Amino acid sequence: MNKEIKAVFFDVDATMYYHDVHDILPSTRSALNTLNQRGIKVGVATSRCRYELKHTPSFFRNFPFAGIVSDGGALAMEGNQVISAQYVDQIIVERLIAYAKKHHRTIRYSTIDGDYFHDEPIQKDKDIFFQLYLNTPIIKPYENDDVLNILLYTEKGQETRELDEILNGISWVHHGPVIEVNAGQIDKSDGIAALAAHWQIDMDEIMCFGDGANDVQLVKNCGIGVAMGNGCEEVKEAADFVTHRIENDGVEYALKHFGII
Repeated sequence: MNKEIKAVFFDVDATMYYHDVHDILPSTRSALNTLNQRGIKVGVATSRCRYELKHTPSFFRNFPFAGIVSDGGALAMEGNQVISAQYVDQIIVERLIAYAKKHHRTIRYSTIDGDYFHDEPIQKDKDIFFQLYLNTPIIKPYENDDVLNILLYTEKGQETRELDEILNGISWVHHGPVIEVNAGQIDKSDGIAALAAHWQIDMDEIMCFGDGANDVQLVKNCGIGVAMGNGCEEVKEAADFVTHRIENDGVEYALKHFGII
């Protein structure tokens, strides 16, 4: 480690938040508190939108996070201050909505203050969403809103060519039955970079934890990138270190391994 770590960012689902119990494990809570007590900035980098973060355990809602990167990197905030916001082009949003209608797919979009299904969702997609986040978006047709992040429910590998044509040059990541779309090539590390610049610290002074395919750039573009033991192979290959699984105190183990706590 060449530089002192001044900030640590965590993905939420399956990194910090353990879905089997819908909570943050005691060892992770202790680790976050220790980081905070030592004056190290603690941040979040998630694909969830702000509305979805309201439906988290009280420890998460009450923790003094220095910064929150949400919507897959499209939105970076320090408290209530927007540091960076990157919106999906309106033409892309409209094309994806047309695609969803054509193929009878569920589509969800997020804004700074809201989380919406454009139309009545397919029940199994709504159920998947609720199982993950313990809430569901409200139904509100898109009306030229400033969209930060889109989730399109489809089958992996299906209609890939058509999606490639619609999303030419746009970043998107597959999560099982869902593809996630942000503006341009935006990913979580872009939101973190915006906060780092605001705080006047270097990216190599930041440590990041993640588990999913949308965390690959997150763990690549920081000083120390950590993949959870329960993570996908892509993020493990990109990381500097693979820690234990979330349920085996992976967050605490990695922070202790590098002498951060």
